[in-house]
Amino acid sequence: MNSQTTSPELLEIKKELIHHAIEVGKEYQIKLDFSDESIKNVEKILSELHEEYKISKSDDGLNGLAYMFGFYIIDVIEKNHGKGRIERNHPDFGNNAFPFYWNGGTLFPLAWCQKRIFDGDGDNVEIKYQILILEEKKK
Repeated sequence: MNSQTTSPELLEIKKELIHHAIEVGKEYQIKLDFSDESIKNVEKILSELHEEYKISKSDDGLNGLAYMFGFYIIDVIEKNHGKGRIERNHPDFGNNAFPFYWNGGTLFPLAWCQKRIFDGDGDNVEIKYQILILEEKKK
């Protein structure tokens, strides 16, 4: 396997989790169409999940949802701005950090989603996407 490509195993996980993200979007009556604009909809869903978390104080299933939407964000980046590479582990951030190597840098969209769900508005994924993806592409 080329070290510059995502492993077939991770591609299969990504595909499966994205399918689930689309289904969750439907439950919220929110369409996820893989456009840059759809990241606003991801933010809406994660905001709802944060509100539910604040009430329940239970993280049951929320990490899984964060992973679903993190992989969705990666797919949006790749469909609109060029391929990258996903790895499972990262030397500094540990196992199952799922770093995304893209455009000469390293992004952590799964962690973005986790932080948004658990920490709230200060970790808005739409703003991160605008700064780290859309602004970066303008340079």
